[in-house]
Amino acid sequence: MTIQTKPTILKICLLFMWMLYSSSAALLAQQKPGWDTIKTSEVRFFKSIQVETGLYVDNQGNPEKEAVNSLPDLQPVGSNFTKRIPSSFVGKPVYLQFTLKNDLDTVTNVYFLPGMYFEDIDLFRYNSKTRQLEPEPEYPGEGIFDPNVVSKLILQPGETATYVTKLAFIKTTINTITPTLSFEHFLPSLLTELQNERKINTVISFLVCGIMLMMIFYSLAEFYINRNRVFLYYSAYAILLGVMFFFKAYLFKTPTVSNYFFESYFDFILQAGGTLFYFMFLRKFTQSATEFPLLNKVLLIQQVITISGMLLFTILHFFTDLFHIQNLVENIVKYAWSACTVFFIIFAVVTRHHLLTYLAIGHSFLFAGGLLSLFLINSTYRFNPYLGSLVNDSLFWYEMGILFELMFFLIALSYKNRLDISARAREKERLLLEYEKSAIERKMAVLAAKQEERNRISADMHDELGSGVTAIRLMSELAKTKLKGHSVPELERISNSANDLISKMNTIIWTMKSSNDTVDNMIAYVRSYAAEFFDTTEIRCYVEYPEQLPAIEMSGEKRRNVFLCIKESLNNALKHSNATEVRILFKIGPHLVIQIIDNGVGVQSINISEFSNGLTNMRKRMESIDGHFAIRNENGTTVTLSIPLQ
Repeated sequence: MTIQTKPTILKICLLFMWMLYSSSAALLAQQKPGWDTIKTSEVRFFKSIQVETGLYVDNQGNPEKEAVNSLPDLQPVGSNFTKRIPSSFVGKPVYLQFTLKNDLDTVTNVYFLPGMYFEDIDLFRYNSKTRQLEPEPEYPGEGIFDPNVVSKLILQPGETATYVTKLAFIKTTINTITPTLSFEHFLPSLLTELQNERKINTVISFLVCGIMLMMIFYSLAEFYINRNRVFLYYSAYAILLGVMFFFKAYLFKTPTVSNYFFESYFDFILQAGGTLFYFMFLRKFTQSATEFPLLNKVLLIQQVITISGMLLFTILHFFTDLFHIQNLVENIVKYAWSACTVFFIIFAVVTRHHLLTYLAIGHSFLFAGGLLSLFLINSTYRFNPYLGSLVNDSLFWYEMGILFELMFFLIALSYKNRLDISARAREKERLLLEYEKSAIERKMAVLAAKQEERNRISADMHDELGSGVTAIRLMSELAKTKLKGHSVPELERISNSANDLISKMNTIIWTMKSSNDTVDNMIAYVRSYAAEFFDTTEIRCYVEYPEQLPAIEMSGEKRRNVFLCIKESLNNALKHSNATEVRILFKIGPHLVIQIIDNGVGVQSINISEFSNGLTNMRKRMESIDGHFAIRNENGTTVTLSIPLQ
């Protein structure tokens, strides 16, 4: 009895241990992702099923049917996938699996939202009898109810179903996996809630768009007024980036074909196009082609890199499924921009050019914001979640870099405008000086021609007319000598006229010669003439002038009119004053003042009408050279002539 009992007890223990192991294995199997059962009663408005969902990525390129019907071991949906999926997922089939039980007593319709953004969503249901996954029918819908956005699940009362969803991501790195269940009435609110995750970010993006719009209007106004092509480049840069920021904010998590196209392709094209125009603007704005050849070469290389990147990005997007290469091209272009920004900053520091310095400060902020934005795009790292979605948004940091760059660009523009105004003022002053110089040169040429002509005429008069008149006087004197005492009045008049003509001609020649255009020369000529004029009379003549005579120019016209006024005054003193003494005084200051003073009977004691025409002529002559004439009776007659010397 004892011998038979021991094997039986041993068998019972072994059977119990096997049953315990089997139940533990089944329990462990049920705890794997994708197999935990979700009850519909647990879904109030919506429910995140990230923990209960398993994920499989078909990295091996298995045929679709095989991959769907026999999923390998599932992995959990990591928390990082709710922020951004790895770029390696794009272009590969990605599967989500979860189990749902309708524990309600009515037929229940539940909608499954796997995340954002997908080109296609295929839903399969596990058939426990055939152990195969069978495709679920797609229900037509619009907007958020589109089957490429959500999947509609219909379960009978008490029914349990395991679902597999095949996802095809659009070609972007902002895709997320956030498996969520929701009822139909709450689905629009759920999408609105998702879109409002970055409400503050959206407001900031719209503010940035407004600032960019202001810069567009300013740039176009500058181009219209000054016809400066550089502002067309800047307006194109502001337009493209402004459009990109606007669509980023307006279409955020909007499940539409237009948004998918924007997020997968057009946003990079807008950013690259705007940056391309910014490089063109920088070259023109800094005049790098002439002022900074090295900087100009670097900017040209960046333009080539940007255009090449845009073309290659377009080809890879539309004609291949190699998203990882497409994403690599985008990152290489952006890193090239960052390298160019660093070079620009270093170049500005080395050259110490004020304009480049202002731009470099702005580029420092742009570099920091762009680098931080690129880091958040290509990694799943996020700052402390308590700081909110704002600081974890890659677009926010890029916008901040753009804003600070814009602020220092305006400072640089103000500085450049000041330089341009100064340059234009200097250029205007230079042109004015050149014009004045050319006008003076023309005037000097005219004066030189006049002087040359005056000298020629005076020489001709002296050589031709002077010799002729002198011959007439000599012949009249010879004729009088041959008459031997017989007086002939006509010969006397001829001789006197010849003498008078010679005197007048000498005066004309003296006034016309340019070498006599000085005050001291005029004083010397007046003194010589006065001595000769009173030589045969009883009137004593004195000429007084400063001992040191400055070299002051006096034109021939002024000398002639002054001399004729002095000559008329001396002639009046000789004929009408009955004077015994005449003094001629020269005083030099701002004006040349000449006084002819006699000690005769005075101008009021004689018949002034006898020489009133002469006084009138003297006054007119002085007025014609901006001078002044005065005559008064003061123990004789005093004639005053005043001429400005400046």
